[in-house]
Amino acid sequence: MISNRRNFYRVLQVQPEAPAEVVKAAYRALMTLHHPDLGGDHAIAVSLNEAYAVLSNPSRRSAYDKQRTAKSHRKSAANAPIDPAPAQTRHPLLACAFCELGVSSAIRADSRCTRCRAPLAAVARGDASKSNERRGMLRVSKSDWALLHTDWRADAIDVRMRDLSLDGLSVYSGAALPLHRRVRVAGAAFDVVADIVQCHRVNNVFTLHGRVLTALFSKQSGGFVSTTA
Repeated sequence: MISNRRNFYRVLQVQPEAPAEVVKAAYRALMTLHHPDLGGDHAIAVSLNEAYAVLSNPSRRSAYDKQRTAKSHRKSAANAPIDPAPAQTRHPLLACAFCELGVSSAIRADSRCTRCRAPLAAVARGDASKSNERRGMLRVSKSDWALLHTDWRADAIDVRMRDLSLDGLSVYSGAALPLHRRVRVAGAAFDVVADIVQCHRVNNVFTLHGRVLTALFSKQSGGFVSTTA
């Protein structure tokens, strides 16, 4: 089931800044999966129609965005922690690449952020001298599904793996993402944080390419699809 129906952007699996054509493409792609006449779930189809009715109408979308912004500001003010120390006096040694939480302890290969659980260890950029190391990595099936997070506080969306390496990743997604958006992609054998560097549309599917920043791979089932992405 699609969670959090009140957030129409999450229902359609698009970003709040997504243009109208992206919203329309995402709606059509999801309806082909969830339309009751095609064996889909009626409740999900109702949610998709409700979300599209708002986001496809410029005036209704503008009013909806204003409501979301006002709600977000109220929530942030209510949850803001009291920090008596000036920001400039706090000097964490490092920070999580995904949620930016400060990390003051030593980072190991299997270290994760205590807040968002994203991997903290930076990837070791390979070169020709490390080709043997790369060939020795176990492989991840390109048909594997993974979860893509665009924000540590938001719900993840399903994506299908296309390619994964020490340098980057590539996935198939039903939604487009803007360039330089930082994401976390987690599968059964890997967990990586990356910056989106390319986004291409092919029919109703988007191919997202990212530069990997931090990563954690399962020693038993993980590895890389290839040496380049």
